[in-house]
Amino acid sequence: VPREPHGSWKPLRCMPVPPLGPQEKFLDFTAPSEASKAMEASLAAPAQPPTGPANMPDPAVQVQRRAPEVRLRYTAQHGQACRAVTFSTDGRSCATGCIDGSIKIFDSAKMRACAASTDGPLGRMRVTEEELLKPVVRTLHDHVLAVTCLAFHPMNPTIFSGSADKSVKIFDLTRPPGHKKAFSVLQDVHPVRCLAIHPCGDFLFVGTSHQAVRLYDLQTLNCFTTFHQDHHHSGGVNDIRCTSDGRVFASASSDGSIQVWDAVSHRVANRLPKAHSGAAVTSLRWSRSLNYLLSSGLDGRHRLWDMRTGEEVFCMGLGPRACDFSTAAFVAGERYIASSNSNVRISDASIYDAQTGSPVFVKLGMHILPVHALDTSPVDRTFMTGCDDAKARYFSVDDRPN
Repeated sequence: VPREPHGSWKPLRCMPVPPLGPQEKFLDFTAPSEASKAMEASLAAPAQPPTGPANMPDPAVQVQRRAPEVRLRYTAQHGQACRAVTFSTDGRSCATGCIDGSIKIFDSAKMRACAASTDGPLGRMRVTEEELLKPVVRTLHDHVLAVTCLAFHPMNPTIFSGSADKSVKIFDLTRPPGHKKAFSVLQDVHPVRCLAIHPCGDFLFVGTSHQAVRLYDLQTLNCFTTFHQDHHHSGGVNDIRCTSDGRVFASASSDGSIQVWDAVSHRVANRLPKAHSGAAVTSLRWSRSLNYLLSSGLDGRHRLWDMRTGEEVFCMGLGPRACDFSTAAFVAGERYIASSNSNVRISDASIYDAQTGSPVFVKLGMHILPVHALDTSPVDRTFMTGCDDAKARYFSVDDRPN
């Protein structure tokens, strides 16, 4: 049973969109997990005489404990380090941004098809360079400095990019592939760190090295900020994530706080002042039910918060308690959490169990340099990483056969 909110925490009134299905699996700590149900059933069942090898574990419990199979499906080469990754809301497209200012758009189905050509009994050991380039739908280049963040519009065929060159650029994906320039520019006076498009598609949230969260009306391109000065962060805004119903958004800042905003009044409803022991918070993700928020910080840790009470559920992370960047996201229907940070000892992506916070894979063994960008598909069990070795990698997380 959820605990009562502590202190002055205001319960959030959010409804996931689309509504949760009766058979849909999502992160929920108020209901017993399948593993615990199987364990309770095995303990409650009457003792049976052994019919097989001694001490054979219950297969229902054993399956739940088996680690998934993480497979590298596709690798894309970039000119320089890849620092931004995002998926479209329908999962059909993926985009990556590099420090040379370039953006690549990928077709998810073609990346899977490229992987299928090398798998199975009829698979080939080598794939031609032409086939490797097929998933790249187009390449965009209109920034003069590093691309720091990307966001697909939820309805229109456009993509937004933020850069260290202090601009947000809007690209039309219906133009012929030869068009590499943006059709609209939002100029700022601070380097852009994060973007989030409101689910209705009419507004854009922008976070920069300045402490104020920007809100752009995409019809008029006018910029707004909250008029309550005490609601601003005291440091740069590193990440912004909106709930699926558009009523609430959360912002992460270099001042070490997470702020939960009313998206209608543009006022702060709740605040976690030292979410990561005072270290900067760099990444946020809402769970499917909107009851939990996943955060990452420069303390080298990832934390899961119950947004009904404002309390921490558990903390994940290994290695030194300091890093230059850190990110985490739910993957495979919220069964796992994929994460990465700049710790040289790890220099790879990690997988954690979303139900317990325990590590499943400390290192995937697929990267040789730190993974700066990571995002997961909203519709399937795949995720993509952007690494400092100038490569973007597309992975799938599959359950192992019984």
